[in-house]
Formats: sequence, structure tokens, C-alpha cells
Amino acid sequence: MKDVNLKTIKELKNFIEIVFANRALLDQFSLKENSFMRNRKLPFEKLVLLITKLCKKTLSVEIEEFFNEFEHSGTYSVSSFSQQRIKLNPLFFYYWNQVLLKSFYTYAQEKVKRWKGYRLIAVDGSNVSLINNHSLRTAFGGQSNQHAFFVQAKALYYYDILNELVVDSIIAPYQVGELSITYNKTDNLEQDTIAIYDRNFCNYKMIALHLWQETERKFVIRGNENHNWIKTFIKSGNQEDIVSIKPTNRIIEGLRQSGFVVNADTAIKVRLIRVELNNGRIEVLITNLLNNEGFKKEEFKDLYAKRWSVETNIAIQKNIMQLEAFSGLTEISVKQDFYATVIVANLHSLLIKEAQETAQQQYAYRKHPVKINNNKSFGRIKRVIVELFVCENPEKILETLHEKLIREVLPVRKDRSYPRVVKNKQSKSKHKTF
Repeated sequence: MKDVNLKTIKELKNFIEIVFANRALLDQFSLKENSFMRNRKLPFEKLVLLITKLCKKTLSVEIEEFFNEFEHSGTYSVSSFSQQRIKLNPLFFYYWNQVLLKSFYTYAQEKVKRWKGYRLIAVDGSNVSLINNHSLRTAFGGQSNQHAFFVQAKALYYYDILNELVVDSIIAPYQVGELSITYNKTDNLEQDTIAIYDRNFCNYKMIALHLWQETERKFVIRGNENHNWIKTFIKSGNQEDIVSIKPTNRIIEGLRQSGFVVNADTAIKVRLIRVELNNGRIEVLITNLLNNEGFKKEEFKDLYAKRWSVETNIAIQKNIMQLEAFSGLTEISVKQDFYATVIVANLHSLLIKEAQETAQQQYAYRKHPVKINNNKSFGRIKRVIVELFVCENPEKILETLHEKLIREVLPVRKDRSYPRVVKNKQSKSKHKTF
């Protein structure tokens, strides 16, 4: 992984340099004409790194510390930073993350983890709490109750479970909804993936969009008991079955908007699998992974359980990386911070992989397996993230970081589970005190 990390950092650094050197590319990532042309204290390259540093402390302090990392340090105001950042298109960080992903899957081909030849992609959404001001309220909307209006955005993640990387993400207005975003992104699923969804994504259109690709995309969806065909299967007592489902009028109209002409008799076939949970509950999984293709019924309970790691990744972004502590109060700054957090989360995942392998070998004598402490490792990576991209020898930094990370481990106690306590069913977002 050491060579992979070095090559990935080099590719990320090269991407910044290529964009800055190519006026046409720079214009693609600029929101104003002729941006980043003059020689300023905070040019394009430094602006990108400052936002990537994820400024969560007092902004003036973060800016001062940032400039102290360069030989020619100096003062720079928060106002100047705010004026400079509104020139940068947030999608730069989205495509920068695509460079990271391509580097990993290219340079680490032998180490890329798969399940029966497939990458497992868990799909999940999350509400993102925002400050209630006019700009963010207009851009993202939110929800209200009898006491107040809460400004929120909708975030959706496509997460490579086994390799612990966010392969796609989007932040959108709250009212857009997870389903609408997912419908539009189904075409982006690659052929070597299995997409895993929870029951919020259980409907005819979602299934059809996977089956009707030029090469159908594999999926596993947790069934929603509100559908009659799911209820019928549960009552049948069958362990698995191949069933045909037909669209409702609403789904027919939705598919027409997506370019598919269907009628009430357009049936699609899927495989239903009964799964008995440890607490006695019965769940149904919907899939196009068939038994005659080598996908046995007994494998699906553990397969679906792997989906939980996408929620763990979202929790890390919100609780450890403080996603919702945005460094600005505009739509642009929120999107910049969101996509920057995604790429930093992926970079964090890559940089601790080697340390995780070393720690497992070094502490093999312990009673419980160990894992790298995410909280401490993120803190250490955040301190060196700028230096990694500006120094001539990132290898030395990675070696020092590796030695520190393997000393900060936590025991992994297997087969532990805790009931999920929902304190307030009306609130789907993490409480925050402003």
C-alpha cells in the first residue's frame, strides 16, 4: 500500500498542477470569468489545499496556521478568503476524488477486495444540518415543525464496502429526495459492482432501472413490507422464490419521465429471499443474483449486513470530521466543504490501510484483533495533509505517519451488537447546538 499511496498523492498533486496550468480546464472549475489569473497570496493551488484542510476551528486561526506551513508566511483575512473561494467551483473536489479513486483501482489492482468478483457498493442517504440563514434556506430548503424551521440538505453516498471508499456522492436540496437522485445515478453503476440498498429504495422503478441497462446491473434491495407482493411472499412461508411484479400508474409515469414506455402488464422478474434475523424478525431481500449463477440463499444475510459500513462512514464524516461544521454560510462554501470532506475521508481510508495491516501483524498476540483509532488517525492526517502536497518528499511524511498510527489502536470485540435507539423518530439528523 505504501507505493499505492505515494502514486495516488502524486496523481492528486499533478491534477492540481494540470488544472492550474491549463486555462480551459481552470475555466471549467471557476465560477467567475478570468479567475485565478493574478498572482495573489491565495492562488488556486493554495485555495484548494486550505479548503481540503477542513477548517473547523476559528477560521482566522485556521488561515494563520495554514500560511505558517509555507516558507513565505503572512497575514490573510477571513474576508479575502471568502471572496477568493466564491470563484472556485465545488465540483473540482468531486473530480479530484475521481482521480483518487482511479489511482487506487489502477495501482492497487491486486489488493482491491471483491465479493465473488464484484465490488460491493452500499447506497445510503443522510440529512445534513445547515445554519438557518436566507442564503442556505433558499438554496437547500428544509423542514419545519410547530416550533421552528430547520435548514437541511440531502446527501447521498455510494460506498465501496470492502475497500472503504466513497465512489460517488452528491449534496442536493432537502426536497429532492434520495430516490430521485438514485434514479439519475443508476446509469453510473459499473458492471463489476453489486449495489446494496435499504428498504427506502424498494420499488418497481428502482429494480427496472437496474435490469434494463444494456448490461443489467446487479443489486440487493431490502424489501418493504408495505408492498403487497412482499406481504404475499412472507405469508407463503417460502424460503425463496422467483416472482413477477407489475408497475402502478405512478411508477408508469415515473418510468416515462426516465425514457421507458411501459404499461400495467409490463412485468419484471426478481428473486425474493427470506432472511431470519437474530431478534426473530423476518426480512425479505430482492435481487437479480440467481441461484444458478452461484449465489446461494445462505450467503445473503451476511451480504446485506455488510451494508452497515456505509452508515459507519457517514458517522465518521459527521462526528469525527465534523462535516456539519461548515466553514462558510453560502451554497458554494457548503458544497466545497462537503466534497472536500468526501475526498479527505477517502484519503484517510487509504493512508491507514498500510498501518492497519502492520498493526494486525504486530499485535497478533493480543486476545482481540485491533484496528487503527479513527479519531486519532484523522487528527494526525489533518496536521500533515497540506505538507503531503507541497513537499518534495512525501514518502518521509508517510513513514513518520505510519509509525504513529500503528501505536494508536483499539481492540475489536467481535459479535457485539447494540440495539438502535431512536430518541426522536421525527428527527433524522444529528442534534447540533449552534
